Amino acid sequence: MIRWYFAGLALSFFGTSAMYLVAGVWVKSLTGSDALATIAILCVYAPGVLSPWIGRIADSYRRKPLLICTDLAIVPVLAVLLVTDEIWVIYTVLLIYGVKAVLVSAAEPALLVVLLPPDRLARVNGLRMSLQEGMKLVAPLAAAALFAGYGAWPVIAIDALSFLLAAAATSMIKVHEPPPAPRETPSRPRLKALAWPIAGAATALFAGSIGTAASFSLVENGLHHGPEFLGVLSAAQGAGSVLAGLQGKRANVTTGLVLIAAGALARTTAWLPAVLAGGFLNGVGLAWAVIAVATLVQQRTPPAVLGRVSATAISIVFAGGPLGLAAGAALVAHLSFEAIYVIIAVITTAAAVWARGSRTRRFTARRAPARAADQME
Repeated sequence: MIRWYFAGLALSFFGTSAMYLVAGVWVKSLTGSDALATIAILCVYAPGVLSPWIGRIADSYRRKPLLICTDLAIVPVLAVLLVTDEIWVIYTVLLIYGVKAVLVSAAEPALLVVLLPPDRLARVNGLRMSLQEGMKLVAPLAAAALFAGYGAWPVIAIDALSFLLAAAATSMIKVHEPPPAPRETPSRPRLKALAWPIAGAATALFAGSIGTAASFSLVENGLHHGPEFLGVLSAAQGAGSVLAGLQGKRANVTTGLVLIAAGALARTTAWLPAVLAGGFLNGVGLAWAVIAVATLVQQRTPPAVLGRVSATAISIVFAGGPLGLAAGAALVAHLSFEAIYVIIAVITTAAAVWARGSRTRRFTARRAPARAADQME
């Protein structure tokens, strides 16, 4: 049954990755405004602030039919963009798209918990990460080529078709889900118990995004290449994330932070082999931080609140990304890329040291719930 899960996942990841790229490019081409294009991307991520409430929906229904209905419901919403290119309509569709993404991030982990024994969760979460990162390497290139040749409509159509096929694949999963538990079960204590790994992973993404902002200066002033060379650096990081997913059982937030620090220091050299190796390490570190948190949430959260806790945890973690980009944009205006990468190394090393001194320092994605509980002491 896990094959059908991954089939649906691959289809939805391809469509989503393509749409994320085209949304900003489309608005930019219509308006000529970088600010309006940025707002388009923000619309996709903005619903993350509603994750505790959107997660309640996932806790109120069986997850398989909810995922199927969610995939089917987004198709007519996307179809609206085939008949209009009004900016406010694009923004509205992207907001709905963002709500759908949060709902899926709440329902999917809960479905996996029913499908798999606890000791297989880390591996499957790792494979999921590899698939997601792999699609990020392929789908944007295909979307950019289609948009350049034909405009936005083929990307929108492919995205809608991908969700139809994903719904069909999900419907093939055979799983017995218990009825939803009462909503009164509190979720805050569960989030509090996972505060360290969530904070550590958010720090990892924050630092990684600062590095993304600094990479423009690294390419221009350190490597002396044009901005198109950023694609090479992105590919190195993507390769690291793909490989990290295949080694998902090793995922650990603290190790991820250390790898990000090492990758940042390697990039201060402005020596191409070291820069590529640093990007690879950064990709591994980011992926392991996310995989570890996702698995810990599944292992240590009761089914009654798993949707709320999962959606909230992942939203907090990924909020580190845009915050890091904003901080990186401010730092790039005043500091060299070497100084910025040193700052990244200091931040992530300090977070890793804090983890080692914490009672929860040994949270890893490879333990079953009982073993994870033992390691908290």
